[in-house]
This record gives sequence, C-alpha cells and structure tokens, in this order.
Amino acid sequence: MITKNRGFSLPTVIFLSLLMFMNTGLFLIARNQGLKLVSGALITAVLIGIFAAMMYTGNISRYRRIFFAMAAFLFFPSFIALLIEQRGTMTICADTAIKSENPMCHITFAGITIPSLLNQAVTYPVKISNYFASFYSMLIIWIVATLAFGRGWCSWVCFYGGWDDTFSRLSKKERIKISSKNDKIRYFGFTMLIFIMCASLVTMTSVYCEWICPWKTITEFTPVTGIASMIMFTVMIFTFFGFAIVLPFFTRKRFQCMTLCPFGALQSLVGKIGFYKVRIDTDKCTKCMKCVRVCPTMSLNEECINEKRGKPLITCTMCGECISECPSKAIDYSFRGTKKCGAGIFESLHSRFASRDGILSRIAAVIFRSCDEILSPRALFIFAAFTFGMIMSSGFGVSTVERLMNLFINGTFLLK
Repeated sequence: MITKNRGFSLPTVIFLSLLMFMNTGLFLIARNQGLKLVSGALITAVLIGIFAAMMYTGNISRYRRIFFAMAAFLFFPSFIALLIEQRGTMTICADTAIKSENPMCHITFAGITIPSLLNQAVTYPVKISNYFASFYSMLIIWIVATLAFGRGWCSWVCFYGGWDDTFSRLSKKERIKISSKNDKIRYFGFTMLIFIMCASLVTMTSVYCEWICPWKTITEFTPVTGIASMIMFTVMIFTFFGFAIVLPFFTRKRFQCMTLCPFGALQSLVGKIGFYKVRIDTDKCTKCMKCVRVCPTMSLNEECINEKRGKPLITCTMCGECISECPSKAIDYSFRGTKKCGAGIFESLHSRFASRDGILSRIAAVIFRSCDEILSPRALFIFAAFTFGMIMSSGFGVSTVERLMNLFINGTFLLK
C-alpha cells in the first residue's frame, strides 16, 4: 500500500532509512578515522537524506538523479588523484600493465569474456584476485547486481552512466528531437556489443577499452607516443564530449548509454534474469504518452502503450522517470513473472485492525501496513539498487570529500 503521493508512510520510511543508515555506515564510516571519518559521516548524512526523501515523496526520478550525479562526479577526482599518487601520471604505465595492476572496469566484461574463456586467462591487465578491483571481485558484484535488478545497473550503480544521465536532464527541452522513425537508435548498443566481442575475439585484447572508451578521459589512458596512440586519444576525447555530454544535453536522451556502451547492451540481455521489472497497468493507462516523452533511453514508445504490452522494451534501465511522470499511476516496479502487483499479503489484517477503535488496533494497523510497504517490489528494488550504487561509489566518494577537506586545510588535494 502506497500513499496518494506515491510515497511510503512515515513508519516505513523511518524503518528503511535506518536500515540504509546501517548499510552506509558499514561502508562509509566503520574503520575510518580522521578526515576520512568526517568525510564518510558527511556523505552518509547526504545519502540518507536523499534516500528518505525518495521514499517519502515517491519522486524516484528526481532523487535518483541527484544520487546518480553525486556518485559520478565524486568518483573521478579521487580516481585521478590516486593514479597520480601511485604513478605520477594518468597514463597507463608499462610497469602497471606488466604487473597486471590495472583496476578492473565492469564495462570490459562485454569484450573480454569469450576471449578470456578461450585463452584460459583474463585478456586484460588486471589481477585475478587479492587486489583492489580485481577480476573476481568485480565479477561477483556484477553477477549479484544483475540477478537483483538487471539493467537497473545502468541507472543506479554505474558511476560512468551518471554523466550522460545528468547532462540529459540539464536542458528543459529537446534541442535536437529524435523522431519516432529513428528511435531504433536505442538498439545501436547491441551492434557495438557484437562488434566489440568479435574484434576482441580476433585480437585477444580489450578493443573497447583501448580504442573507444570515453571514460578513459577521466580515468587512465594510453600515453601518446605515436600515430596509433594519437588516434586512440582523439577517439577517446570525441566519444567523451560527444556522446556523454553534448548529445545527451541537446537530445535529453542518454546517448552514450544507448548507442556506445556495449556493457549496457549486455545488461539488457542478461538482465532478463533479474528479480524485478517495470510494469504498466494497461487498465489504468490513459495513453497520455508522458512516459514516452520522458524516457531517457527511448525504451517506451507509442506502440508499447497503444498495443497494451504492459512493459517497456528490453533496453529499459529502470530509472523511474516514467513512474514519477505517469499521472494515472499506472507504472511501477514489480516482481518478474507477475503481471500485477495485487494487494499486499497483510492487506486483510490491515483493513481489519484499521476499522477498529483503540490505540492497540491502530498500532497493529500501522505495523501491517508498513509490512506490506516494506515487502513491496518498489521498496525492495529501490533499497537494493540504492545499496549497490552506494557500495560501488562509496570508497571514491569518501576519498574525494576527504581530499577536498585536505585541500582546504593543508593546501593540497593529494594525500601522499
């Protein structure tokens, strides 16, 4: 049961916020000291505020965007500073590659999986285990997250995706409109996935990482030493500013995520095994098409609505934009395999005690109502997605704020 404003009741919000506080405290505060402890406490307070506001108001899209942008823009300052402290440069050093000490990036899974299986070794300069961002640690995180919420990764967890997501919402109107005739562009990511997998299989290298990846602009990149590396550097700059900033701003769509990222396409496929999906109640839907207009990945079109399919297309990132925009409240998260959410398992008990007089009956009614809310697909999905997003960005976020405080106190952003 959810209130008219699409948010949860206050007891439910308090309970879930306390659980989220325990999660964030474990990753952001525990075992920290000094400036890092202060930094972790500050970020924890902000995250709990964002989470509580999202759950109480029911405005998933607004507060998810704030959370996502925070994860994205707190990540890269710390990552760059860490590279400079360890290597003295943002470029990939030969010694680092030889020792396989590059941090494992989740995007590379799309290109290295088959070559690594055939080669019986990871075709990427990364430690298998017992190292920061090792292959196995990232693999486990990816599998668990995919089982939990599928392509929801792309709108809740991926700190890279926060870039095009943020810039796609800075403009209030579409300056470049993509017509319905051209909306198949959302599937170009699958073409990129096939190309990357084939090219990586032929070369036994991570082709996307070396030649195309826009995120090397804000992480690490190959030093420019010749024509090939100059081409790599040029493509990197072009894809970053073009696909992650300029096109999202002018189209109000997540252009990088739709057309360039092979990992996003991979998530669309493997995400079908996730526990949750976005469901459209065709009985409530008035076909106003507001959800179609706000979808940042064009995963909802007029055919979906008019043909009463009851769900978005496979490229849906579960961002919640359509849920927050729908005036008839016809769209929501649901468990995969179910067509309608239906009444909560404690609905009858809540109704029974709510109709009685007395303080104990009212307390019982509130408890049973909160139990239904906590066990609802929306609450469980948001809690899981928010938790994973926090885990993925927590270390670098805390480090960035710590470094900013160190800059103010000691005059340097670096800690070593």
